[in-house]
Amino acid sequence: MIIEAGQVAYVSGAASGIGRALAGALAARGVDLVLVDVQAEALREAASELNAVQVRAETLDVSDPEAVHALAERIGRVDLLFNNAGVGYGGKMLWESTDDEWRRTFDVNVFGVMNGIRAFVPKMIDAGRGHVINTASLAGLSGAPLQGAYGPSKHAVVALSETLRLELRSRGHTGVGVSVVCPGFVNTPMAVGVFALLDAEPDSEHYRMVRDSLPDQAAMDELISGLRTAADTMIDADVAAERILAAVERDVLHVLPNGDLADKARERAQAVLDALDAS
Repeated sequence: MIIEAGQVAYVSGAASGIGRALAGALAARGVDLVLVDVQAEALREAASELNAVQVRAETLDVSDPEAVHALAERIGRVDLLFNNAGVGYGGKMLWESTDDEWRRTFDVNVFGVMNGIRAFVPKMIDAGRGHVINTASLAGLSGAPLQGAYGPSKHAVVALSETLRLELRSRGHTGVGVSVVCPGFVNTPMAVGVFALLDAEPDSEHYRMVRDSLPDQAAMDELISGLRTAADTMIDADVAAERILAAVERDVLHVLPNGDLADKARERAQAVLDALDAS
């Protein structure tokens, strides 16, 4: 699907990070924008900086299905649906994370995506065209420790995106495309929080919390070494946005704007293939 002037894009999580960069890249192409975020002030600031034909900023929690559906009814047509809003709680083993952390993570990362799909995809089907872009993570293509509910929620986003594409094609709705974005580290506020450990003093609360969740200092040293390596792969949000839009125009399902960080996704895929060969 060629992205061009006159189209309408819905972008959640638009106040910062990849969402804000996507809004800028879409505005540069003359696309009308509906920007959504829970951070009202940051969202207004982001919208005011855009040189777009039409920008509509809506303070909205994507985990609220009624609010998303009501907005969809007010908007009408949407050509590009960016289900990008996400949250994450890290630094704990799975068994140490709380019920509230799991519920909030899945409410936003998974049900927020599904709310967007339910509200807008039927309209795309009626129009015979459109593209759904769901933001997952490289964590959704491989296992990673100390991510609590974040990694599992992103696996769910990958799976539901793959399913949506299959279902649309099975019904002959080939004019509606689906992409799932699996970025590695992008220079966003969320990444800044992850890499804060690199500058944390050994006697700081942040360092001790992570260290206490690991079996020994060697594991902590390995984690920090891995973060330093990952930092070298980090890209700017503007770069990620341009790569995402280029992939949408090529109708790519799995979009990896950073490539495969430390080959983790490739290793997981190979392990599945090996298991299939052995069965």
